[in-house]
Amino acid sequence: MTAEVMLLAAQLWAQARMRGRATAEANALDGDVILPAQAILEASEGNQVVIATTNVGHLSQFLDAREWRLIE
Repeated sequence: MTAEVMLLAAQLWAQARMRGRATAEANALDGDVILPAQAILEASEGNQVVIATTNVGHLSQFLDAREWRLIE
Protein backbone atom coordinates (compact mmCIF):
# COMPACT_ATOMS: atom_id res chain seq x y z
CA MET A 1 0.00 0.00 0.00
CA THR A 2 1.36 3.39 -0.98
CA ALA A 3 0.46 7.02 -0.45
CA GLU A 4 -0.77 7.06 -4.07
CA VAL A 5 -3.22 4.25 -3.30
CA MET A 6 -4.50 5.99 -0.18
CA LEU A 7 -4.94 9.32 -1.97
CA LEU A 8 -6.94 7.63 -4.73
CA ALA A 9 -8.96 5.74 -2.10
CA ALA A 10 -9.83 9.04 -0.44
CA GLN A 11 -11.00 10.40 -3.79
CA LEU A 12 -13.13 7.32 -4.44
CA TRP A 13 -14.57 7.61 -0.91
CA ALA A 14 -15.56 11.25 -1.52
CA GLN A 15 -17.03 10.52 -4.96
CA ALA A 16 -19.11 7.63 -3.61
CA ARG A 17 -20.46 9.85 -0.82
CA MET A 18 -21.34 12.64 -3.25
CA ARG A 19 -23.29 10.10 -5.33
CA GLY A 20 -25.07 8.86 -2.22
CA ARG A 21 -23.39 5.44 -2.44
CA ALA A 22 -21.19 5.39 0.65
CA THR A 23 -19.39 2.14 1.44
CA ALA A 24 -18.88 2.68 5.19
CA GLU A 25 -19.50 4.99 8.14
CA ALA A 26 -19.17 8.74 7.57
CA ASN A 27 -15.60 8.97 8.88
CA ALA A 28 -14.25 5.59 7.76
CA LEU A 29 -11.93 5.00 4.82
CA ASP A 30 -12.48 1.26 4.44
CA GLY A 31 -11.34 -1.63 2.28
CA ASP A 32 -14.24 -1.04 -0.10
CA VAL A 33 -12.37 1.99 -1.46
CA ILE A 34 -8.78 0.95 -0.73
CA LEU A 35 -9.01 -2.28 -2.76
CA PRO A 36 -10.52 -0.57 -5.83
CA ALA A 37 -7.90 2.18 -5.61
CA GLN A 38 -5.12 -0.41 -5.79
CA ALA A 39 -6.90 -2.19 -8.65
CA ILE A 40 -7.42 1.04 -10.61
CA LEU A 41 -3.73 1.83 -10.35
CA GLU A 42 -2.87 -1.69 -11.56
CA ALA A 43 -5.26 -1.25 -14.50
CA SER A 44 -3.67 2.10 -15.34
CA GLU A 45 -0.40 0.20 -15.92
CA GLY A 46 -2.08 -1.93 -18.59
CA ASN A 47 -3.04 -4.89 -16.41
CA GLN A 48 -6.47 -6.50 -16.74
CA VAL A 49 -8.17 -6.28 -13.36
CA VAL A 50 -11.29 -7.94 -11.99
CA ILE A 51 -12.08 -7.84 -8.29
CA ALA A 52 -13.31 -11.23 -7.07
CA THR A 53 -15.65 -10.60 -4.16
CA THR A 54 -18.89 -11.30 -2.38
CA ASN A 55 -19.49 -7.55 -2.14
CA VAL A 56 -20.23 -6.72 -5.77
CA GLY A 57 -22.65 -3.93 -4.79
CA HIS A 58 -20.01 -1.71 -3.17
CA LEU A 59 -17.02 -2.55 -5.33
CA SER A 60 -18.63 -2.53 -8.78
CA GLN A 61 -19.28 1.20 -8.54
CA PHE A 62 -15.54 1.70 -9.00
CA LEU A 63 -14.51 -0.98 -11.55
CA ASP A 64 -15.22 -4.53 -12.72
CA ALA A 65 -16.17 -6.57 -9.64
CA ARG A 66 -17.74 -10.00 -9.85
CA GLU A 67 -19.04 -12.64 -7.48
CA TRP A 68 -15.94 -14.77 -6.93
CA ARG A 69 -17.84 -18.04 -7.37
CA LEU A 70 -18.92 -17.02 -10.88
CA ILE A 71 -15.48 -16.20 -12.29
CA GLU A 72 -14.14 -18.89 -14.54
